[in-house]
Amino acid sequence: MLKTILAATALTTLVASSAVAETKLRVATGFPPKAAAALAAEDFVAALEKQSSGSVSGKTYHGSLLSFGETTAGVRDGVADIGYVLTAYFPAEFPHFNLISELSMIAPGPDGATNQAMAYSAAVTEYTFHHCPKCQDEFAAQNQVFTGSAASTKYGLLCTEPTDTLADLKGKRLRVAGSQWSRWATAMGGTPVSLKINEVYEGLSQGVIDCVIASAPELINFALIDVVKAVNMSAPGGVYAAAAPSNMNRDKWNSLSADDRSAVLKAAATYAASGVWRYMDQEKNGLNAVAEKGVHVSEANAEMMSASKAFLADDATTIADFYKSKYGIENAAEMIEDFRPIVDKWFELTANTASPEEYEALLWDEIFSKVNVEALGG
Repeated sequence: MLKTILAATALTTLVASSAVAETKLRVATGFPPKAAAALAAEDFVAALEKQSSGSVSGKTYHGSLLSFGETTAGVRDGVADIGYVLTAYFPAEFPHFNLISELSMIAPGPDGATNQAMAYSAAVTEYTFHHCPKCQDEFAAQNQVFTGSAASTKYGLLCTEPTDTLADLKGKRLRVAGSQWSRWATAMGGTPVSLKINEVYEGLSQGVIDCVIASAPELINFALIDVVKAVNMSAPGGVYAAAAPSNMNRDKWNSLSADDRSAVLKAAATYAASGVWRYMDQEKNGLNAVAEKGVHVSEANAEMMSASKAFLADDATTIADFYKSKYGIENAAEMIEDFRPIVDKWFELTANTASPEEYEALLWDEIFSKVNVEALGG
């Protein structure tokens, strides 16, 4: 009898301790469930459970728990434990991080490079973790912990009619995802318009906007293939790098053990690699879809490309001056120069990367494994 009682007590204690030890995280994205980034979030949750040996798990919420506009406050307040934060939506809250994320148009990598998404996701992650304490402070001020970045594939013009020349662009209303594309649109004679990405489909279909400056995967991710009639991916270029897909509520992060924090970072490396790779696959799918549908596909003419290059030649100075005057970042020019060699390094490191697993290993070895999990979020 005594042995039976002791055994039952031990079992009860084991079950109770297991229940206490397990942490289940609410993981929110503003994307539709089948979008590339939403599928990457599912990969993150699977990796989280595997890397923590089951002590940390997650449940995903896509386009339901928090919209993109709600995510920063939602993660801050604990509505979600982890959220896909698009920092360009919040320029006053994240100026240092946004400064760096704006540089992809002026540092596009070697001619003909197709690895911009990999290079920029890695470069922004490395810079934020290891070279930008002010970036970390910005996230901490929102009760968040940065655990990695993400980047899109190359941006182009997805429009309701052809925009191959400066004359075509003149007066067009272009939805922009960041101030760098806003400046470009103005320089090309267009009118920049701010709309959340979830509102772009309706904006195009109702004539509120004529184009969206975006990457080809959004043709699939947000069903823009149904309303886009012309695609020009040769301009303006750049990638969207103002994304922190696995930002975590700081209180929740600080409640985790060091081992579980390491598991979160390992899973975050999976998230970043999966998201980038899925975007690269979706880029092919999006461009194939427009070709099959007979959408007008073209390239910018020489005049537009020349005007675009002239704009980009001066934009680094514009960015530095803007962030210095608007947000008081006195070392804005120095930040840009410090970031350039990191981007160059990652263009080289990822030039021949052949799989998401290979990319993830690079991210872990070069960046994530060097993060002090006990100091991060402190």
